[in-house]
Amino acid sequence: MPHFRPLTVLGNQLTSVQSILAFESWKGYPQFEDDKGLGRAALLACILATIFGVNLVLCLQLLLIHLGLLPKEIFGDWPDGTLQMAMQWTVYVILLCAFHLLEFFTTAIFNPSVTSADSFMVNHSKAYTAAALISWIEFCIRTFFFPDRNSPKIFCIGILFVLGGQLCRSWAMVTCGESFNHYIQRDKKENHALVTHGIYGTLRHPSYVGFFYWSVGTQLVLCNPISTIIYGLAAWTFFRYRICYEEEILRKLFPDYESYAARTYIGIPFIRLALRFDNKDQ
Repeated sequence: MPHFRPLTVLGNQLTSVQSILAFESWKGYPQFEDDKGLGRAALLACILATIFGVNLVLCLQLLLIHLGLLPKEIFGDWPDGTLQMAMQWTVYVILLCAFHLLEFFTTAIFNPSVTSADSFMVNHSKAYTAAALISWIEFCIRTFFFPDRNSPKIFCIGILFVLGGQLCRSWAMVTCGESFNHYIQRDKKENHALVTHGIYGTLRHPSYVGFFYWSVGTQLVLCNPISTIIYGLAAWTFFRYRICYEEEILRKLFPDYESYAARTYIGIPFIRLALRFDNKDQ
């Protein structure tokens, strides 16, 4: 039908972006066409590190301007509101690149047997890519048309959310070690154990908790009101069903999981209540 053509075009463009992230055009280059290839891992690390470094330099310059230690003329005649939003963008990009780099290097150090270029998580899913693009578009619209509608306080709260979420997720990956995997394991492997110490002694899904608050925090850093709501609802819905499915598998793999679950928390608001309703329906 004609009125669906714009959606079809957007869907095709999103598929094209995903194919680029998945290195689908690198057929015939062994070190790039496979997710275990060193070339693919090196290229992704180089790109992420370069973007991280460029934005770090820009962020420091903007911070010095904000503190009055550098003249504003460095960036031309940008108004104060635009300079503030530019700093928020650089901070966001720094935190985003740091997340993907930490995903890879934490996996490489503490769970080397499953490490691959996919460990960077840049090709997470179409939904992840679409959400990122939507948030960037919203931020650009706000920057050009509403640069003064911003909140430094929300920006600072967002940084706390992101750092707290990153710490929680990385701590979970380190604690879990070889039992951690980016994908749900339906079969019990030799090195697969139920981790109940460290952060897992309080939270039974700390990596999910970390990612939930990290993702919402990124939009608070950008002060994107629409994307903050979208990210919150999308992440909550995703983990609500993922946790339900994963816990069903864990109960089958580990007989003592039920007692473990009874003494720990999920950490994402209202998901435990949703799981109780699921159990009642069953």
